[in-house]
Amino acid sequence: MFKIFESSEKKAVKSHLRHMVRLAYADGSFHAEEKKFILKVAKRNDIPRSEVDEIIDNPTAVDLHLPETPSEKFEQMFDLVNLMIKDGHVSDSELEFCQDLACKLGFRKVIVGILVEKIERGLEQGHTRKRIKKECAPFINY
Repeated sequence: MFKIFESSEKKAVKSHLRHMVRLAYADGSFHAEEKKFILKVAKRNDIPRSEVDEIIDNPTAVDLHLPETPSEKFEQMFDLVNLMIKDGHVSDSELEFCQDLACKLGFRKVIVGILVEKIERGLEQGHTRKRIKKECAPFINY
């Protein structure tokens, strides 16, 4: 209702949630594990469930805000890759969406596949976000 009074930080988080919702729908179905993860990211960023439900119902209603710093861009990519693997299957449409968004975030196209692979492998091996970010540093500090 009072969205004009939202902080730029909250708008950025909601934009990130929008990307996550669109990624979740990219393969044609929104899995329960994907929704659970999106709600976890929202909670971590103090976005109430009611606002997440609004974003899920109408993701295009949220304005687009792209992160500015390499660290913020990595954090968004980390969440997107994490979401992409939640249902146990990465579809071509999910991978394409994630790669397109990575390019919009400013990552060079030639390194997007490597970045996605490093994040995915790190998550599968149970590495921490901090460790994965450190391993990806040569690709995010451009």
